[in-house]
Amino acid sequence: MVRVILYGTAVVVILVWVSYFLIGFSHFNKNNAISIFSSVIAGMSALLTVAIAVIIFRIQSLENRRQNVEQSTLNYIYQIIQWTYPLWIPSVEEDIRSGTLANRYFSNRSRVDADTRHRYPQEESQKDRDAQQKRLEEALNERTKISQRIETMKNDFKSSVIFLILPILFSLLMLMVSDTLDYLLNLVMGSTVIFLSGAGIALLIQVALESMIET
Repeated sequence: MVRVILYGTAVVVILVWVSYFLIGFSHFNKNNAISIFSSVIAGMSALLTVAIAVIIFRIQSLENRRQNVEQSTLNYIYQIIQWTYPLWIPSVEEDIRSGTLANRYFSNRSRVDADTRHRYPQEESQKDRDAQQKRLEEALNERTKISQRIETMKNDFKSSVIFLILPILFSLLMLMVSDTLDYLLNLVMGSTVIFLSGAGIALLIQVALESMIET
């Protein structure tokens, strides 16, 4: 749904952009170009600063959430089988997926039951073991989803920054040479900068909306 809205907005922007390009074809001058480039530099620089701060904060909050899930899962593992992992390492995930931890819990329970002379039906013990396995798998799945979300945010962050920086760099370059260009080239360059700015803003909006939906 988010992508559909963004693509529809992009189509409208392109149509408006082309229309104004045709309208301003014979009325564009160097002063207009300088004004556009200056406005883009100021506006996109401010937006870039805010975007970087917000996205970094979002990534950090996701990393904190992942760390909480990891720590709570390690604490839970220690509670049920008294196994201690120094930190979240690949072997933790392997032991959860393979059922090693749940099987050890089942063995410990069976031994305790035997020592205390309590006999529970095999079916009940198996259900208890399956419940522990499900609990561990849910924690692992949650951590995996958070990790995937972090990687997606980082990739989108790189794309957003690139598309926000491009118009700034392009505008700085055009300010240096706009006086030497005729009205047509200034119009083309000014339109290109505006289009790049729109693409960067659209991508940033997509990142923000997807982040809100996933939260």
